[in-house]
Amino acid sequence: MQFHSFLTNRLLRLEGKLYSGNLSEVQHKIESALDRTQSLIIDLDRLENFDAAGAYMLYIASEKARENNKEIILFCKENEIVKYVFKFVGIHYYKRLPKLIA
Repeated sequence: MQFHSFLTNRLLRLEGKLYSGNLSEVQHKIESALDRTQSLIIDLDRLENFDAAGAYMLYIASEKARENNKEIILFCKENEIVKYVFKFVGIHYYKRLPKLIA
């Protein structure tokens, strides 16, 4: 799993695979990025493989952030695998970056 941070650590791009085998590594990276900002955008368009366990981890991370008065925005514009998994498990994502970034 590759991670790339942009825009003063407000945008985290995930690349590669997000699945049950690497969830703790990805969750730690998300929590570390969220320690440096109030609002974190996670770009999922470059994921090659993604499963329901990965989707639920992102959902739980988002809820945990909300409990701490922070925000995680899940972004996917083109990746059909990510769109399918999110639709299957019923998780909302953004198709366009919010105005604060775009």
